[in-house]
Amino acid sequence: MVIRGKTRGNGAQLAGYLLKQADNDNVRVFEIRGTSDPMDLKASLLEMSLTAELTNSEKGLYHAQINPAYGEDKAMQPQDWIKAADILEEKLQLKDQKRVIVFHEKKGRTHAHVVWERYDHEKGIMISDSFSRLAQDQARKEMELVFQQTKTPERNADRKEMKAVLTDLWTKTVSGKDFVFQSLQKGYAIARGEFRRPFMVVDEKGRSFDLTRQLTGVKTKEVKERLKAEKLPSEKEAILMNRKPVKQLVQKPEKIEQDNQPKDQRQSKYYPDKETRKKARLENNQPQPPIPTTPGYWVRAYEEQVATALQQKQETELEREVRRLREQLEQQRALHKEHQQERNR
Repeated sequence: MVIRGKTRGNGAQLAGYLLKQADNDNVRVFEIRGTSDPMDLKASLLEMSLTAELTNSEKGLYHAQINPAYGEDKAMQPQDWIKAADILEEKLQLKDQKRVIVFHEKKGRTHAHVVWERYDHEKGIMISDSFSRLAQDQARKEMELVFQQTKTPERNADRKEMKAVLTDLWTKTVSGKDFVFQSLQKGYAIARGEFRRPFMVVDEKGRSFDLTRQLTGVKTKEVKERLKAEKLPSEKEAILMNRKPVKQLVQKPEKIEQDNQPKDQRQSKYYPDKETRKKARLENNQPQPPIPTTPGYWVRAYEEQVATALQQKQETELEREVRRLREQLEQQRALHKEHQQERNR
């Protein structure tokens, strides 16, 4: 089982992400708890995130993902998912806070997105997110015990070998391109990271690690300098790619050689001339189908226009709902200020 989570804001954007079909085979809102509109996910997340305006924080939500191992998600019943969310919220000290649970099913595997409101209405403060990684790890261990799932290994047995291989490749190569290429040949994909971890390395099993921590005696500044000009996949893309055979990921050596040659010496196999490219474009261009003139087509077009108009109307109603929530927040802020003044007296 894997649990990941972090604080964030912008409930409207998060609602759009959770409801978006994209690569998911199925999206289902499972639970909305404690909000004023438990039938509307977007309005609920807006309500939960706007309370951050009562404090100096901009991140009023805690968003976590609960990912059981392949096959083990099938055995989890609805009450098990609720139990899992309860375990995690207790470890995060978010017990009885407003909560949302959304299921995403992708390629036959189900995982849950759980979102909590961080604002404590009784104390008038944000609940701290300190040591959240430790809380996630404790929750994972308890869930694996409660649901009798396979325990996640505490340490990577191949970590020492990976550090030795990557450090050796780093010292033997000069350019970032050579380092990325040699790493791929050894089964390690170099990817873009985020924030404090700008570069990641993904092993053959699809596990990602901070690249700088796998290079003995190398600083983050040196890694940034060498890899700054390289076009790398994202961490998620590298994980998906590295589950395929490594041969499919490794670029052909002759292609690397072609990149290092002057343009006038490059072979047309990799760099076709202008006429060849023009011919390929003409072959790929298919004739546009004629505009349908059947009555049914125009009826469907009218229905699409009506649906668009209704969506715009819903967005307008949502804006009014946001204004109403902001007014409520202003009232709560005024009451909170009066309460503080009374306490100071």
